[in-house]
Amino acid sequence: MGKKRGVKGQAELSVILVAVAVLSGAGACSDSNGGGGLSAPVDSDPVSVIALDVRVHLLESDEFTQLSTTLTGPEVGTLFEGVNEIWAEAGVRWVIESIVHEPAANQDLFGQVIRGEIPFTGSVLASLLPRQQLLSGKWDVFMIRDLGGSIAGFYIGGIPAVIGAELDPLGARDLAGSMPRIVAHELGHSIGLGHVDCVAAGNLMAPGCFQGVRTRLTAIQTEIARSQARTGRPF
Repeated sequence: MGKKRGVKGQAELSVILVAVAVLSGAGACSDSNGGGGLSAPVDSDPVSVIALDVRVHLLESDEFTQLSTTLTGPEVGTLFEGVNEIWAEAGVRWVIESIVHEPAANQDLFGQVIRGEIPFTGSVLASLLPRQQLLSGKWDVFMIRDLGGSIAGFYIGGIPAVIGAELDPLGARDLAGSMPRIVAHELGHSIGLGHVDCVAAGNLMAPGCFQGVRTRLTAIQTEIARSQARTGRPF
């Protein structure tokens, strides 16, 4: 918290990234597909575990430290142990199919963002994700080092893909706390959950909420999530 990131143009990038949160095509913790309604089929077997394959992409960049994650394979395993602890109450489990290391795409565009030459739009954000090794019809999670500002995760339904940042909005690398919670939140979007209001009890899908149990899911959220998970594909 409060530490310098040591990257030229970070302040400008932080301001730009905050604006990305309102984009409809690709947004920070946004429900671009309209999920999170109030009705869903009641799950007849809420105890059974639904296993979903996920491919984890560790992005790299020789030029931009923000794009190049330092996560190791074992740390990815630890991250998903935390994610699965959160989703255990809903009987949903993500199984790591593989971990791939690959360079971020269109890094020249990211350089233009850093220099303030272009805004950080949804199309620029999506363009950073390489598409050659997507797990077709299943879940892809891309991890980068730092998105800056108040943003730490995205779900882009058009690909579909989750983007998770190694550093949270406070600059902390919290592998046992904020990192799995943020990735679990974005995966919630991928199985049909939208944002909810912050309440005293807390909720996984309440952005920026520091109250109660921040990984809590309601019964209706569980029904919606399991209904989508049973299809075996992202929302």
